[in-house]
Amino acid sequence: MQKTSKALLGLATAFVMSSALPNLAKADELTLCWAAWDPANALVELSKDFTAKTGTQMKFEFVPWTSYADRFLNELNSHGKLCDLIIGDSQWIGGSAENGHYVKLNDFFDKEGIKMDDFVPATVVGYSEWPKNTPNYWALPAMGDVVGWTYRKDWFEKPELQKEFKAKYGWDLAAPKTYDQLKQIAEFFQKREIDGKTVYGASIYTERGSEGITMGVTNVLYDWGFQYDNPKKPYDMEGFVARGITVACHPRQDGGPDRQTSRAARSAICQKTPYPNKTR
Repeated sequence: MQKTSKALLGLATAFVMSSALPNLAKADELTLCWAAWDPANALVELSKDFTAKTGTQMKFEFVPWTSYADRFLNELNSHGKLCDLIIGDSQWIGGSAENGHYVKLNDFFDKEGIKMDDFVPATVVGYSEWPKNTPNYWALPAMGDVVGWTYRKDWFEKPELQKEFKAKYGWDLAAPKTYDQLKQIAEFFQKREIDGKTVYGASIYTERGSEGITMGVTNVLYDWGFQYDNPKKPYDMEGFVARGITVACHPRQDGGPDRQTSRAARSAICQKTPYPNKTR
């Protein structure tokens, strides 16, 4: 059996090593803790190849998002032995590092040739480092809250719409490169009739509860320089908001997930954002 440290590298996603892991070189079985959702199910499938190559068996403890924080923070605070690996929230890194719940990974990274330069710098600071902006690593980024946009190529290629759009906005209808262009495209398609159906200009990820209520808004705020933290006091718990930014938000009013999916399918541009990230 290869060493467990090799096995961890083979999983190729971001994990935190829990201090519950007794001996990396001798572990024949590892338990990974995370939330119960589709990416976790995909990880189970990936683990089969990992087990075939290393001989290390994987077990999983997945809980609903609504119980995720309580379940695993209690596990950490009670010094439980359930989780060898955990995909935890970024907010846990500081407390878990200070209280001995997480294992510092610098030596492991050096030994296995894992270089933090291979990751997006912002994700390293947010999901790996403690203290922030120091070369002290406690995790690898699993998901970076990446936002992707898709657009209806079939609509964009309709000659009559291209002609009308060019006449109205003065540029060729194409995937937007700026927020101004995105806004114009959204306005152009909003409530338009295409192929006998009423369509919408844009579908932006959000939901009624959890972090998802802000996920469709904050990434735009950040692009315009929005800051939660006070740059002069990085750990100022009172909070800090940069001034001089005005953003108009238009929350969706459609009800359940079936209707949301339907609207997304009938939008010229659709924001594809994962469920609120819990892997930081």
